[in-house]
Amino acid sequence: MEKLDKKEEETCYAYVDAEMAQFEEVAGTCSNKDNVDEHCCTVRSVTIGLMYVIGMSYLQQWGIFQNMAPFIASVLVIVSSFPLGHLWTLIVPRSRKFTLKEHAFILVMANVAYLYNSVFIYATLTTLKVLEREDANFAYYFFFVLSIQFLGFGLAGILRRFLVWPCEVIWPQNLPLIAVLRTFHERQSSVTEASYGSQHLSLIQKLLNNRLLFFCVISIIAFVYEWLPLYIMPILAYFSWMCWISPSNNALAQLTAVRGLAIGGGGLSLDWYQVTIYLGSPLILPGWALINIAFGFVLIIWFIVPIVYGTNIRSFTTLPIGGVVSTEFTALSLVTAFASFASITAVFVHALLFHGIDIWQQFRTKTLANMGNDMHARMISLYKTVPDWWYLELFALALIVACVTCDHAGWLSWYYVLLSLFIGALFTLPFGLVSSITGQLLHNLSVYYICLLIAQSLSLQTSAKNIYTFIALGYVVFVQTLALIQDMKLAHYIKIGPRPLFAAQCLAGFVCSTFSIAIRYMYFKQGKKTVNWSIFNNTKLGWTLLNDYNGFFNGTNLANRDLLWAFLVGAFIPIPGWFLSKFKRFHWLNKLHWPLIFVTIGWMPSIVPAGALFTWLLIGLIVYFSFGKYSWRQRHVYLVSAALDLGLNITIIIVSTAFKNKNIAFPEWWGNKNTTVYDSCEKAVQTW
Repeated sequence: MEKLDKKEEETCYAYVDAEMAQFEEVAGTCSNKDNVDEHCCTVRSVTIGLMYVIGMSYLQQWGIFQNMAPFIASVLVIVSSFPLGHLWTLIVPRSRKFTLKEHAFILVMANVAYLYNSVFIYATLTTLKVLEREDANFAYYFFFVLSIQFLGFGLAGILRRFLVWPCEVIWPQNLPLIAVLRTFHERQSSVTEASYGSQHLSLIQKLLNNRLLFFCVISIIAFVYEWLPLYIMPILAYFSWMCWISPSNNALAQLTAVRGLAIGGGGLSLDWYQVTIYLGSPLILPGWALINIAFGFVLIIWFIVPIVYGTNIRSFTTLPIGGVVSTEFTALSLVTAFASFASITAVFVHALLFHGIDIWQQFRTKTLANMGNDMHARMISLYKTVPDWWYLELFALALIVACVTCDHAGWLSWYYVLLSLFIGALFTLPFGLVSSITGQLLHNLSVYYICLLIAQSLSLQTSAKNIYTFIALGYVVFVQTLALIQDMKLAHYIKIGPRPLFAAQCLAGFVCSTFSIAIRYMYFKQGKKTVNWSIFNNTKLGWTLLNDYNGFFNGTNLANRDLLWAFLVGAFIPIPGWFLSKFKRFHWLNKLHWPLIFVTIGWMPSIVPAGALFTWLLIGLIVYFSFGKYSWRQRHVYLVSAALDLGLNITIIIVSTAFKNKNIAFPEWWGNKNTTVYDSCEKAVQTW
């Protein structure tokens, strides 16, 4: 056989990468080749990784006390650590080439610190803020936070066989990061360039064929543009353009505005930050997942909510249809609360019906080598595995520390600690299956609400420290586990060995917890006050669960018992689709995903306005039907997603540190004049 030259060999590899992977999303992004002799855990990768863990820990704790908290996202870690790795090669004698595995190893360590930021934003920050009212010992804080870190880590390792090893759990959130990593480390010629030569390509073709240049150009464009909505022209963040047609029309405002129902696209957002801050990038989701959410949005928000409003249940017509009213449910907030409760039972029934057989088979699987013919599983099985008992012992030790710390400090009795952890662990597998397949729901309101509801039923709401500790141990461990599993899948695709991965996450978790809580405690002793607060308590449902001591379903809240029907609806609604999907004519119904629909809708209206969700769907569907459904363009779509996140992240860091936190405002003009109503549509939240 005639030997191929280098360019022909690279062209062949481009075809091989597309043909041999089982899923198109993975085929277009993840390599099917591995060099087992390539090291990942080196002095260089550990040192740089610890630099990011410590630096990000400090930045995030400092940001808690600022008006606008800066952060370092995963894609910025990739871009900024790349020159550091090569600088190490130039400075340190006898250094090997900076490899992709080392780069990914640094990312995995840094992601623990990025996850820590999310943990504090959603619940632990709230917990510590309440606990700080007492002059608690530093040791209590330290062991409390450390136990939360390692409870999630231990549970993540136990669930590997279900949420990491199978090829079906692709974790789309990782694919943009892998695309960027390969772009920096691989210099493959595209098939088009190899066939026709670069001199015959147009400027656009050259840009598309040079992935690194393509990524940099999109990042620069995003960086420049985001200055407009974030600082210069905030009106772009949310604008209800239909309100401009008839500013005094209440009906038009409440039906079409950003904070209304956004019917017909009357309310939009032109800010990538506002669109993706809670839902993530719409570009990474599989097309069927986007279609599910769009179907649910139209059905629930544009049809069911107006019907509920028109029936005038609870005197809804005296309130805005979609606005946030702190003392009463609106039509939109009641329907979305119903959806949040329905998702709790729907996710279990969906997992049982559609994934029950797979879960049982994976439960019986003893080793990674027995996972079938998935090429990534076969390649990673060549490395020394981590026994399950390592994770079990770690989980048991963290559990003992959590029980002793919380009980001894008087924050929560040890038996309630066990209950809260059981709740978090119970939801991890079913919601993990949803997140790993759809790319959504890593954070969701439903589990947070169920923790609040159970805490209230146990009469814990009479003590703020009890209820917040219960939430931290239940909900935060749930989120922590899924985020660590997501990183395990990233290492699975990059072929980082299980034991180096175990060491990386353990070391990063310990260092991050130690530095973060030390910095937090230091600020507390200095008398600084927290500016950022938990966003989950801004919802009507969350606020009621936290503050109504009479009970959510009792006394003045007796009408809320109607929401209990949501659990029955959620348990029933996946069954017809599953049954009909057994028939060939209705086989497409196996893609109907009610848990995904319910949880996404549950973000509305307080946290994600209707206009933001509509814009999110619009972007995702346009990109999918234009490019995303073609496997040969998927890596470019993922690069665009990562580039937009990178440009946004750099802009946020500069704007927050140099301007917002120093109270330096942009000169007043019509683009930033209206600061009291962020979408310039007051009628959307006013009564008729």
